[in-house]
Amino acid sequence: MNGMLLRPVFIFLAVVALLAASSFAQQASSDASFVAPKPKKTKIEPNPIENPASYDITGVVAEAFKMKHPLQLVNPLAPRKYGDGHDNVTWDPDNPEKPKGIILFGLQW
Repeated sequence: MNGMLLRPVFIFLAVVALLAASSFAQQASSDASFVAPKPKKTKIEPNPIENPASYDITGVVAEAFKMKHPLQLVNPLAPRKYGDGHDNVTWDPDNPEKPKGIILFGLQW
């Protein structure tokens, strides 16, 4: 019979303990006069945007993308407005009259 009385007493004590603990979790009275402080407004100055280093993309591939008719680059009878091809050729430093190679893609800065 002791085991039968012990269980309801234990449950009653557990409920009383939970009620006592929950009463401390809330304020007894509301504090309506409390006003949260407003943060000060500060003006944030944006960082100046740094301009990237200036560079120029050169070469046959770059000119082909810029042109309306890229096949004119290989046409020997193309009009002068499409260029003469000397801009995309590298020259031999020992013999300036002799071309050394073609610039397919180049960067100048």
